[in-house]
Order: sequence, then C-alpha cells, then structure tokens
Amino acid sequence: MFNKLLQKEIQNYLQTEQVSLELPKNFSFGDLATPAPLNFAKAFKMPPLKLAENIKTHLDDKLSDFCQTEIAAPGFLNFRFKPLAFAQILQALNIQNLISQTTEPKSLLIEYVSANPTGDLHLGHGRGAVVGSTLANILKATGREVKTEFYINDAGEQIQKLGRSAWNLYKNLNTNNTEDYPPELIKPYLNDLDENLSFEELTPIIKDRILKAQKQVLEKLKVEFDAWVSEKTDLHETGLLEQALEELKQKNLTYQKDNALWLKSSELGDERDRVLIKSDNNRPTYLAGDLAYHLSKFNRADELLDIFGADHKGQEISLKVALKALGKNIDNFSILFIQFVSLVEQGQEVKMSKRTGSVITVEEVLEKVGSDAFRFMLLMSHINNRLAFDIDLAKRTDEQNPVFYVQYAHARACSILRNALNPAPDETTALFNSEELQIALNSIPAFLPALDASLPEKEIASTKELILKLLFFDQEVQTASNKLNPSGLAHYLIDLATCFHSFYNTPCKVILPEQKPLSLARLCLVHAFKRILQTGLGLLAVSAPERM
Repeated sequence: MFNKLLQKEIQNYLQTEQVSLELPKNFSFGDLATPAPLNFAKAFKMPPLKLAENIKTHLDDKLSDFCQTEIAAPGFLNFRFKPLAFAQILQALNIQNLISQTTEPKSLLIEYVSANPTGDLHLGHGRGAVVGSTLANILKATGREVKTEFYINDAGEQIQKLGRSAWNLYKNLNTNNTEDYPPELIKPYLNDLDENLSFEELTPIIKDRILKAQKQVLEKLKVEFDAWVSEKTDLHETGLLEQALEELKQKNLTYQKDNALWLKSSELGDERDRVLIKSDNNRPTYLAGDLAYHLSKFNRADELLDIFGADHKGQEISLKVALKALGKNIDNFSILFIQFVSLVEQGQEVKMSKRTGSVITVEEVLEKVGSDAFRFMLLMSHINNRLAFDIDLAKRTDEQNPVFYVQYAHARACSILRNALNPAPDETTALFNSEELQIALNSIPAFLPALDASLPEKEIASTKELILKLLFFDQEVQTASNKLNPSGLAHYLIDLATCFHSFYNTPCKVILPEQKPLSLARLCLVHAFKRILQTGLGLLAVSAPERM
C-alpha cells in the first residue's frame, strides 16, 4: 500500500516508528497529512518548518512520481497523490491481503461471558459476548493464535442456591425463602422431569438445562467457544484447586484464622487479606477457584485476556498479586471491564422483562431486532461507556439505523456489480463479463479513467475520498487489535458507507455503456469497497446481505 510506503520513508528519515498519517478534515489541504515535523522538531533541535523542509526534500527524491509534498504551518506535511498512486492503491485493495499480520505469534486465551449457570443471559452478558467474540475475530485476523473459553461456575454456593430454589418448586414447597431465585427464572426448566428425583439428582439436571439454553442463545448471537471449562469437573475433581492452594501454602502465602484459610494478599500489594476457604462450610471462595483456573490457563497459553462486567472491577487485584507471587508474569494478563447496558423503548428505559417480570434477557431482545442489529449497536460504544440500547432504532429499516445503513451500502454495491455483469432485461449481453472485470482488477492503468482531468471536479473528489477511506481499513483493524477496542472499527464502517453513498449520489454513475473504460474503472472501485465492507462486517460477525 502506498500510504505504508510513504509512512516508512518518513520513519526512515526520522529514525522512528512513531509516525502516523491521517485523513485531513478538509481535503482541499491534500489527500493525507502528518504532524511529524511538529512532533519531532524538539528531538532534532530545529524549528518544525525547517524539519518539514528536510523531510520534503527526502520524499521528493524518493516518491515524487507518486505524490506531491506540501508544507503547512506550524509544522505539517500534506500529500497530494497523483493518479498513478491512486491506481496502485486501488489495485492493491482489490487483490492483496486486506489485513496485515502484525501481532506476535503468541498464543492468547480469551475468557468471556462466563455467566453463572443459574439463569438466562442478560444484556450485560450479551455485551460481553459481542465484544469478546469480535475481539477474538480481530486478533485472529492480525496474526494472533487465539483460543476462547467459557468458565462455568458450577461448584459454589450459587449452585446450592439454584438447587434449593428448584427443589422447592419441584416439591411445591412454599418456603418464601428470600435467598431463593425468583420462581419465574426456574419454572421454564422444570418441565418433563422424572418423578421422585432426589435433591442431588435435580440440581445438575436444572444446571445443565440452563447451560444448554445459554449455549443456544449464544449460537443465535453468532458466539462460539473453543472450550467450556467446568469449575466442578475441571478444577475440583481433577485436583487443580487443591494443587493451587498447596502451592500457596508451600510459599508461606496463607494462614489459618477463625477456621478459615486466608491469603496474605495485603503483603503482596492488596488492601487487605482475602479468604480462600470459608469457615462456615469449608468451601472455596471465588478467589480460590479463579486462582486455580488462571494458573491452568497460564499453562495453556502465553497470554490471557479476561472480559468481565464492570461489577467485577476491584476483584482482580487479589487475583493478580497471588498469580505474581506464584511466578506468573501478570504483564501477560489483561482484563477488560465492560460497562452496563440499559434498554430504551419508546423513549423510556425498560428495567424489567414483560415476559418474566425480571431482568431483560438477550433472547428477548434478539427476538425483536435480530443478531445483526444487536451486535452492531452494542459495538458502537466504547466498553468504558455505559450503553443505552435503543430497541426502536434497532428495528428501523432506514438510514437512521446504523446497521441497516451499512448493510444497505453493501447491498447497493452488489446490485451495481450484478447489473454490470448481467444483461439488462431488454439486452442479450452484459456490459462486462467476469473475465474483463478480473483483468481490470489486476491492472493499474484500468483505473486511471476514473481520475481523468476532464471529469467534473465533484466526481473526482468523491472518487478520491472513497479510495482514501478504503486505504485506512487495515489501520483501523490494527488499532482495534492493539487497543482491544472494536468500537472504532464499527464507526469506521459507518463512515465508509457514508463515503460510498456520497460517491453513488454525486452522481458517479458506474454503468455507462457509452464510456466503457470509465465504467470499468469505477466498477473496480465498487468491487474494492464491497470487498472491504464485507471483510469488516465479517470481523464484527454481522452479515453482509447482497439484496435488501
């Protein structure tokens, strides 16, 4: 890509990798710009404009056939690409890999969702599922070896509580226990049970039914996991939990007090010591289970990424200090905390489910808006921000709905390509055949007619703007990968769709029977747009319909 060649030449001159190119807010200033002279003037001990002159001289010597370099106060460089550069860019976008393999080939294990098997998935779980699966796609695309896991908390007090709640309903016991789970959450899983089940038999049956329902909802959401790890089976019954506690004891990191086992976490940097084994029931705490689980994960991957709800923030400190004390490099352990989601319908926040009178579930919202709108709209906001999911907006079938707007751009591109490659109703032959298009996609000169100086200025400007926006797709993917934040990519696709709609409405007519070279050049641009938009939507696990 020519932008990377330009960036590399500037970096070579400055002897740094910290140089960025950006699209100018006003394209009258140029096609690309960089503040590098302003940023590095102090390091070079010269005025920004003088450094800009030196860089310009270097670039004029290397790249004058492809771009014109201009200096702008107080220390910017603006670049104007020549038609040949645009043609080379378009060829690359049509035939080369769209995403660079830039990340180190280390194994990364991502854990996300990990909802307790005690009820339906709520909107917070849904946001974590969408963000986690999208990040897994992006990290894989940039070269990481990624595995995903769902951790099943099926050995703690919450499972005993589930069992008690289910048992009371199963036996028609009116205990009115305030600790029980609400009946409306449990009743759907009590159908078609054998008679005379014992408490010990009933609890795992209900747990498995809830877990199966969670898996089905996640499948509808296009979320799959490489592994489902059970706390009970994979930690307790294998002895991994006991091994972790024994390792802590051997390093003199625990002590007994009030019939409980404590971690000396305050000595490791935590604000206070933490309980590992409870005194009242001799059961391990969440921390004990999490510690054993993460030790297991470190044995299976170079790096770990956890995606938790915001309500877990603060709990990671004791886990990290314990892992560090056991010799694990916690620099290779990242945690993302996702803020809460609220549901808005008819302009009002909806707090309770109309179906059950309890929390809003992922399944209820999916039934109304579908997976594509659910995923895209949850990805539009940064994970650090609370999100209000507007269900009325998600159901709209017009340009106000961002996912519809983006998908319609893809469908429009597909329609243009179909019409160019298939005969019109009153014609026997198409304007082009697939072989002609394929040859053009591999040809740099084939695109030059789209930038012919005799064309209207507006058409040339919208053509250039679309190409330049396409050019930044790889950079957006890399940024999402490096920052572990997919929201920027979602907004990029919206902006890209806007550029394409603008190109189409300029109007830059594509199917021009009387101007076949220009038509073929613009068809190459439509093909590149379709290719990139489809790839971007694929990373978000959002469909790219060909007809709408």
